[in-house]
Amino acid sequence: MTSHRLLGAIYLALSVAMIAWDILMAGRIAKLRRIPRGFQTITGIAGLLLVPALVVAYSSESLLYGRAIILVAWLWPFTALLFVVQAIYALGRRLVTPLLGFPLLVYNIIIATVAVTKFVISRGHSPTEFGLALNAAQASMLGTFFGTPALWNPIYIQVPIFAPSLPARWGFTRFARVALAGAAMAMTALVVIELPGAYAGIRSYASHANDQLQEHPDGDFRIGLKIFPDLRSGPPPLAIKYDLALADTLGVDAISVVVDPEAARGVALDSLARSIEQARSDSTLLIVALGYPKKGEEEFKQSREAYTVARLKDIDRIARRLKPDYLIPAVDPLEEGTRILGEESPQYWIDYFTRASRIAHYIYPRIKVSVPMSSYGTRDSTLYAWAARPGSPIDVVGFSLFAGFDGARSLDTHLRVAQRWMQQFPKPKEHWVFAAGGYPLVHGEENQLRTIWGVLAWATAEVPIKGLVVYEGGDYNSVRGLRAAGGRLRPATDAILRAEKGLRSGAQ
Repeated sequence: MTSHRLLGAIYLALSVAMIAWDILMAGRIAKLRRIPRGFQTITGIAGLLLVPALVVAYSSESLLYGRAIILVAWLWPFTALLFVVQAIYALGRRLVTPLLGFPLLVYNIIIATVAVTKFVISRGHSPTEFGLALNAAQASMLGTFFGTPALWNPIYIQVPIFAPSLPARWGFTRFARVALAGAAMAMTALVVIELPGAYAGIRSYASHANDQLQEHPDGDFRIGLKIFPDLRSGPPPLAIKYDLALADTLGVDAISVVVDPEAARGVALDSLARSIEQARSDSTLLIVALGYPKKGEEEFKQSREAYTVARLKDIDRIARRLKPDYLIPAVDPLEEGTRILGEESPQYWIDYFTRASRIAHYIYPRIKVSVPMSSYGTRDSTLYAWAARPGSPIDVVGFSLFAGFDGARSLDTHLRVAQRWMQQFPKPKEHWVFAAGGYPLVHGEENQLRTIWGVLAWATAEVPIKGLVVYEGGDYNSVRGLRAAGGRLRPATDAILRAEKGLRSGAQ
């Protein structure tokens, strides 16, 4: 088990314990007559709403079912605020010792402030800078446990906790109370520690506010859009409706899909082929990336060769059925692949991409097999040097460029590293940015726009780069789309339209 998986398991266990504690506490307080009636009411309502509010907080961030829940999205910030009121009431009436009550109040205030900030963002408004920075600091704290998915996966939420206003009955409950309160205080401390860096991260996006795109008179730069969620079955009807319409509205030159192994066969693959058939008839390029199976870690541990052969068979089926213009045999192998399969040497991936390239070129010689870079460390440097050199079986080298927990600062570093890599070769191969995007629910929608615009400006100025794919059409399993869960298009959409118009006018 990787460190993030272990820490994530610990965090989830603590969250379940906190939920159980809150429900138990609410039930006990409701039964005691000596407790003030107002305090009972607040605690009872908050305890009753906690689980439904957490479900709403997760579900309301997905286009697939968010439109039905978006009307009650206020339930999570409302419940989080009730926990703040409960803690204030407990302190004001001396129902809890200040030594414990004040840290728990700060903990609940952080959760409530973040919940309100995200609610404001989801409605298309701009939150305060403090709220945005606190939101980013909490994401950085969660990243300690879950890694980069804490930036885009809505399932990672902090659970508020009631102030313990009743004496413990047994020694075990006293220990559990101290342990949960200690965990809450530790998480509060981590958020506070991250706050100065979060402020700097939010402000770092301003450097890209006035970036300018480089004209391409030859019309040799293409803008694409990643459509659909990562597919484990056929594309959802709602995603087909929304994403294909958005691609048409934007007039993109390419569409990108991620096909997990569960969808790389049979009916699911046929359904995908039919869904994108009309888009491809308009000479739109198709980029297909192979993802990772749900139980990829278990399969890989059982037999590395069996896992590899299974993925090569997926490549075979995708090449035959979809005939993509660009084929990525593995999504971000040294980042996403490491998170799911564990850390493997670059040599494993070199061997894998070599075998995948032979299969794809044998089936359909016009397929351009591509390797994406995403971590920009020593291992990615080794993989890039192999893929980009003349004579390698790779046709196109690509980059994944996203903001980080520190905002645009890590993005700017990655841009410089990618530029330095490309300068190693006098006649570089064709390059693409296969994924570019930001995190609107963590760093704000305006900063999502600035991220995409900044990467576009950089990419259009780099001669080897021939295209960029915006991640992604909508919020499905990750919150980084152009379309929010309620169906509203985010401001970054207008920026892409402006970029398309500028590039086309420069090519005339």
